[in-house]
Amino acid sequence: MPVAPLSKRKSCSECVKAKRKCGMEVPRCSRCTKKNITCAYPSKIMAQELAIPELDFPWLDDLFRDPDALPWEGALQPQLEVAFAPSGHYPASFTSDALHSSAFSPLGVEIDKVPCRSTLARTEMEAALHRFKTWPEKWVKEGKAPFIHPRLYANEMPKALQDAYAACAIYSTKTDQNAFVAFTVIESKANELLRSPDQESWTSLELLAAVQALLIFQFIRLFDGDIRQRAQAESAETVLEAWTNQLNSITTTERKYTTDTAPSWRSWIFSESLRRTSTMSFLLSGIYSLVKKGYCTLGQQVSAHSFTAQRKLWDATGPLEWDRVKANHDPFWTPCMNFDHVIRRGNGDELDDFGMVMLITYKGQDTVDHWLSISRETSIAALDLHESLLNIV
Repeated sequence: MPVAPLSKRKSCSECVKAKRKCGMEVPRCSRCTKKNITCAYPSKIMAQELAIPELDFPWLDDLFRDPDALPWEGALQPQLEVAFAPSGHYPASFTSDALHSSAFSPLGVEIDKVPCRSTLARTEMEAALHRFKTWPEKWVKEGKAPFIHPRLYANEMPKALQDAYAACAIYSTKTDQNAFVAFTVIESKANELLRSPDQESWTSLELLAAVQALLIFQFIRLFDGDIRQRAQAESAETVLEAWTNQLNSITTTERKYTTDTAPSWRSWIFSESLRRTSTMSFLLSGIYSLVKKGYCTLGQQVSAHSFTAQRKLWDATGPLEWDRVKANHDPFWTPCMNFDHVIRRGNGDELDDFGMVMLITYKGQDTVDHWLSISRETSIAALDLHESLLNIV
């Protein structure tokens, strides 16, 4: 495996291993001095150590795993194996009447009286956290986020998303000097959304926009490090869960659309946005629960979701381009977070940030790194073959 030159190395080996910010003091950094451990600045590091940028989450140091928690290895929990066949289809005994039974969630997952606790490896958890923190700025600069399609609100962007976008723009310019003013505005916008007076009359599109906007506010406030903002974001988690469940309950038909069955590009955009937003809502709450408690009880809800992993379909800017992609590329439909088909036939260039987060969560960072290296070598070999053919011609 290639190694990074010394000039790119900024942290001691212990801080890199723990994914912590290193003060780079010599002969020992402040973190190693505090913990009374060996501090060394080797001349070489493995590439896998640089896969995830260092994150400043000091409260992770106090994270303790619950001894009763089960590892979240991506496999469906036993309850899901009853509700869903491996192919993602409902079993014959699962009827539409059961979907509306009080014993089932809007996603058709049987609700246990005692939720199953699950955990996630630290590397995968920090990979998700890192990407979550970049999405608000990505939305500001590129006009799109991995769960907010830029063409979904082509006619008029709902006010909830306008306020969230303004909050992202303010947050992207935050400094130590203007942090108080920036967070005052962000807090006001978030509270305005949470206290919206016309919630009962929201259409499914307006409710979707509200959930997406609240997710953006949660990304900003949960992981910034400001104690007040994190506390307020925690209090909003119940609202996010309620809105997500309501969204799922009124859009059951739309969320079932796959790339092949969607009647049009517009309907697919709406369906895929629903799937991704609902998945993101449960995943964010689950990841934060892991950070805060050491376990989460939302693994079943996340694993019950499906989505389309093909980047080119999500990035299509119009119906004609979308039709061409659909005809010439595998959509990589991922039922119940089953990525086996993606691993067998896909490559890293065909997944966007959303697909990559979910793939790392369910397959693990090491598996994904290996898959990316193999798929990259295959792509290079294909390019070399193409160039050779051109030379022959």
